[in-house]
Amino acid sequence: MQVCPELLRILKYLPAKVSDAVGGFVSTISGADRYLSEIRLRAGAPMSVTYLDRNILSFGGRPVVCSESEVTGTLQRLCEDSVHTYSETIREGFVSLENGYRIGVVGRTGGDGESVKSVYGISSLSIRLPHAVPDVGAEAMRYVTAGGRLRSTLFYSPPNVGKTTLVRDIARLLSTGDAARRVAIVDTRAELYIQSMFADSIADVLTGYPRAKGIEIATRTMSPEIIVCDEIGSLEEAKAILSAQNSGVPLIATAHADSFDGLMKRPNIRTLYENHIFRYYIGLSRASGSKRFIYTVSDAEKGA
Repeated sequence: MQVCPELLRILKYLPAKVSDAVGGFVSTISGADRYLSEIRLRAGAPMSVTYLDRNILSFGGRPVVCSESEVTGTLQRLCEDSVHTYSETIREGFVSLENGYRIGVVGRTGGDGESVKSVYGISSLSIRLPHAVPDVGAEAMRYVTAGGRLRSTLFYSPPNVGKTTLVRDIARLLSTGDAARRVAIVDTRAELYIQSMFADSIADVLTGYPRAKGIEIATRTMSPEIIVCDEIGSLEEAKAILSAQNSGVPLIATAHADSFDGLMKRPNIRTLYENHIFRYYIGLSRASGSKRFIYTVSDAEKGA
């Protein structure tokens, strides 16, 4: 069975029954469409894989159920038996591994008011599989480089449509080749950068920096021609973006929203819009069963 490298790296960490179920499902998918975006383990409930726009719950005609100890053991293996090393981000709901893997982690928590002190009794793991999809960003480049200039562009969609995959490739395209630009990638959750994709790139990668601080540092110290980051939306990030734009550094970013109107209901994004930060606001969707993006483009210079 031929399995994509991104999936192969993860299978060894999973319980044998999960690995067998995932591998068996992948063997039923033909050709280049062997594209799983997520594997989700649940304690005492069916595991699932997300394939294109479907959640697959049945494998060989039956569900696969993991115990809490199997889910916890999977997290320990993913963390190379050093869960304590990741305790700070686990309290924030995730673990990031090198080369773009992110694992969502939830369970029972001990906390104080709004803060989470610890997470235990792990109940679900959401293993997001990064995908190196060369040239998936080629079509979007006509907006990013419209008129021969780098244009600040915000891509938005609901979760799990492919925003990160898209901007990862845009960063690669911008930072490689004869016309390579100095790209600063602010990779807060270690999801954007995949080493094999950027082997010939002149991108500078700020891994683990909070977005606002990463944008500030990149602008102040790395003289980037463009900054790329993922999932903006906080007040601190908006302030950092405003400062970077006042310095003349364009930005490629993503945000969660199901429509342009929904995007504008987010107050910090609205502030960026009112300050003319992004030239293009591009909504992403995909036709059922397709990996090709459908773009809904709003040109801020011409009005939304």
